[in-house]
Amino acid sequence: MLFLYNELKNKSNMVFTKILKIFAIPLIFSSFLLGLNNDLNKVNANVKKSPANKNDLDLYHGMGVSFLCNGTRKGLELDFPKTLSVASATFASVISQKHGGKIIERKKEQTVDMNKLQYIASLQLVESALQVCPDNVPEKIKNEFQIESERIKKLQQLKNK
Repeated sequence: MLFLYNELKNKSNMVFTKILKIFAIPLIFSSFLLGLNNDLNKVNANVKKSPANKNDLDLYHGMGVSFLCNGTRKGLELDFPKTLSVASATFASVISQKHGGKIIERKKEQTVDMNKLQYIASLQLVESALQVCPDNVPEKIKNEFQIESERIKKLQQLKNK
């Protein structure tokens, strides 16, 4: 009886540890980026938010790729599309909340549409995941990415004519 109790306790600890690992990274990621300290938010309420520059965007992108690759690696095996959605939504949310929805592109400050930003972030995260952790990217996602990349290239060529 005691053996059975210890087995159940060990299994529940393993499940708890796995759940903790799954949620710890996004919680740390979001609390770090979004500044959940209310005292700091009061101080920052009157401060003009600076637009995200290239270094900011690279940092958030790198964190998103890390989250995507770590979450979908063997052992955790989270659903790739859902993990991608969380990573790209977090990317857009940080730009919105920390930078007021503004970025600097070509030395010009621009307000970005959050839905478009999330879509672009998804494409960029998949592209990076294909380089960093290609075994984690499902074949269906690879194919969809290739089709969408070709479509975007054609649209850019038409725009530049």
